[in-house]
Amino acid sequence: MKKYLKSSLYTLSIMVISTIIITILNYFNIINGTPLNIIHYIIPIISVMVGSFILGKTSSKKGYIEGLKYSGIWSIFFLIINIFIKELNISSVIFFIILILLGVLSSILGINRKRA
Repeated sequence: MKKYLKSSLYTLSIMVISTIIITILNYFNIINGTPLNIIHYIIPIISVMVGSFILGKTSSKKGYIEGLKYSGIWSIFFLIINIFIKELNISSVIFFIILILLGVLSSILGINRKRA
């Protein structure tokens, strides 16, 4: 449980700090339009990948299962948020699938990095 909280703390801190930076850049019209929409998808992906990588490094075996659980929890969290704000569409579902796959991949990389 402790390793999940540590990984979640990394994920949340990356999301919050990145969101604050992007908000400031958008406020001063440095980033807007299409790049802002792309960054909107990249921030959660990178943060979940970092958290999953750290979880994989602390895991003893079967990193893909740990990454699947971790990224699945985050995907369910984002899905609930999308249902509440009523923005659930096919691109959101594709985003959640990509999020899960990249979380599994980064957890596998984390457990392999630990062994090396």
